[in-house]
Amino acid sequence: MRDYRVRIWLYVAALATGGAFSILFTGETFDGADAGFGSFSIVAIIAGYQAFMPFFLAAAVAVAVGSAGRYRGVLFAPVAALYTVLAVYGMPPVFSPSEWKEFGYRIGNDVIGAANVMYAEPIPYDLAPGLFVVLIPVVMIVVTFATSATLYEASPVVSVVVLGITIGVLSTISFEDGAGPFFAIFLVSAVALLISAGATGPEGPGRAVVAAGALVVALALLVPKMPFSDATISPGLIDWTRIGTGGTSRLGVQADVGDYLTAGREAELLRVRSPEPLLWRGGSMDYFDGVRWSDTTEPGTEDGVEISAGVETRIVRQRVQVLNAETDLIFGGYKITGVTEPGAAQNSDGSWSLDEPFEEGSYYTVTSEVPQPTTAQLQGAGVDYPAPVREKFLQLPEDNPAVVGETADRIMRDYDPATPYDAARAVEMYLIHDGGFFYNLDVSYRRADKAIEEFLGDGKEGFCTQFSTSMALILREMGIPARVVYGSTPGEVVGPDEYLVTGSNMHTWVEVYFPGVGWYPFNPTPGFSMPSVMEENAQRPDLPPGNGPILGPESNIAQRQQALDAGAFAPRQQDPGAQQEGRTGLTAEESLPAWPFFLMGPVLLAAAVPLLKRALLARGRPEDLYRDLTGRLRDTLPPGAGAAVADSPALTPTERIMLLAGAAGAEEGPMREFARAYSDHLYSGRSAGGADHVTAAYRGALQAYGRLPRWRRALGALNPASLLARLSRGASGRKARLGKALRRAYQRRR
Repeated sequence: MRDYRVRIWLYVAALATGGAFSILFTGETFDGADAGFGSFSIVAIIAGYQAFMPFFLAAAVAVAVGSAGRYRGVLFAPVAALYTVLAVYGMPPVFSPSEWKEFGYRIGNDVIGAANVMYAEPIPYDLAPGLFVVLIPVVMIVVTFATSATLYEASPVVSVVVLGITIGVLSTISFEDGAGPFFAIFLVSAVALLISAGATGPEGPGRAVVAAGALVVALALLVPKMPFSDATISPGLIDWTRIGTGGTSRLGVQADVGDYLTAGREAELLRVRSPEPLLWRGGSMDYFDGVRWSDTTEPGTEDGVEISAGVETRIVRQRVQVLNAETDLIFGGYKITGVTEPGAAQNSDGSWSLDEPFEEGSYYTVTSEVPQPTTAQLQGAGVDYPAPVREKFLQLPEDNPAVVGETADRIMRDYDPATPYDAARAVEMYLIHDGGFFYNLDVSYRRADKAIEEFLGDGKEGFCTQFSTSMALILREMGIPARVVYGSTPGEVVGPDEYLVTGSNMHTWVEVYFPGVGWYPFNPTPGFSMPSVMEENAQRPDLPPGNGPILGPESNIAQRQQALDAGAFAPRQQDPGAQQEGRTGLTAEESLPAWPFFLMGPVLLAAAVPLLKRALLARGRPEDLYRDLTGRLRDTLPPGAGAAVADSPALTPTERIMLLAGAAGAEEGPMREFARAYSDHLYSGRSAGGADHVTAAYRGALQAYGRLPRWRRALGALNPASLLARLSRGASGRKARLGKALRRAYQRRR
């Protein structure tokens, strides 16, 4: 009786895992009748042009093979091959030997095409034959192994781990889109499997055990949805999209502030001496593509008058020391009017930058002219915006979420602002207090293209990135020019007029343009306010009493994050005796042979390498584009072709790209153009067109890469050499940093 229950729950978990592979695809597929052979296929006839059924049936076939006792090892390879061919191509040319060669070429070309798609295109994929040829065997290997582990190796824990990790990986690379139902089914069946396998006696598990299992499932599924989940669930320890990006903190306008607020909270970045605590401004971002902000400022252009002549200002001087950071930006209070660093250039947004990044320990002094407009000046500014300001700072993405406009309409209706300044304060008040939003460092909007839609919709929690982005977009929707500013809060007081800026202080806020006044800052993140000197004559209105989301203007972000940390549950090890009781009685000689699962390595590698490379490209920063292009070129070279020479740290980016392009046989023109654009970005941070120019040059280089022979592109997609080299460099960097830290600790002790 117990064996029957074990099998049922095992099979349900296996089928849920197989069906979960469908979340990698859209609903559009190819017609099996056009695949080149046969008049039907399982995809076209049974699946109804959807991805779910082929993978679900693959899992069902694998369950049958994994339950076939001593014959399962012999059956696996032919059954997996036959099902894959029938599912994708229909009836193979069994009675037409002349077509066998053409059929083999067809499969090979489809697999090569699938490798390129998995490497170069984002998930979800459009369905294509080669993707099924690659992924169906993966499903069958995982499910067959998991089924056999429980039925013939008495290891249900191994089965649950294998199936659970598979769903977890699918959820991660698909940004969790659609994984929820499959995980819920898997979780219920996995807990039931472990309970059934460990039960003793003919009656199975007792009521207390069943109740405990139900409680575990309920907690796992419901707790993340409850209001107190932020204080009870700790964030994941690993972000697989950021492997190999360690090292000295890079402070740039388009850096991900969330990195510093989570993993890099303790990094000491800057030390500032100033008579007044200010927000240390690094630069601004003006173009939003629906996913991320870009900085398109250039020296010598006009972004509107920064501070108009009739506005009172206050002079504040600061001395800044660069600590464990790499940056070509001049950080200081707004607006910087003078710097002591030779070669510093002023940009159109009032920020300053260098051609070469600062070295650790560098000092510089800045003079800031802090604007002090009055409330009357701001309210009387009007809407006579200069043409360059209208063009640049009212830009919205083509697919701007409808919720942005709906939120703007709600604010205009509820607050009825009389002037643009009143509208800006209304948006600020809505995000800080009235809209029910909460500050939460642990939030994870995994679909970047849906983050603002979710944040303004049902999510209503996030950190400064979500709040500042939302305010800027809402104001632009209202016709009010706005931009997002990148910098930091004042930092921790470490001496008289001295502040230490760490990763936990990195911050974004908003600046709004007012004719006759200039750009004026707003801080729409709950728990944060402007330093008094920055709004001395036009202060934010007092918040109503009893405000829930506010955590206090001087709250320390690191302390707030510690309140969210909690221990993770660890699975209890199953009693060896219970495992023995769970065996089905087969003898040791019936154990599953190991040789069929040697196939797992090559098949998983074929799928995992392109997906991992794609994941490392996900954020789309210039550095990611550079690593991706050089990795592609490096991986097109067969072993012994001299690819390792390109790893030399003595090479400049241009030399490395051109060396690899020449070895791979790629066109030099587009590769040189990308190398030039990336070098401009790397060394000045202000290439023509900003990061958009790097992206455009990258697309041109990709087109040149796409004209390489097919076999080279396939090798570039499947070869893991660049990933291994990247991991090796990361390990070397961590070792060097550890040695440096140990030497410092030793010197302090002496």
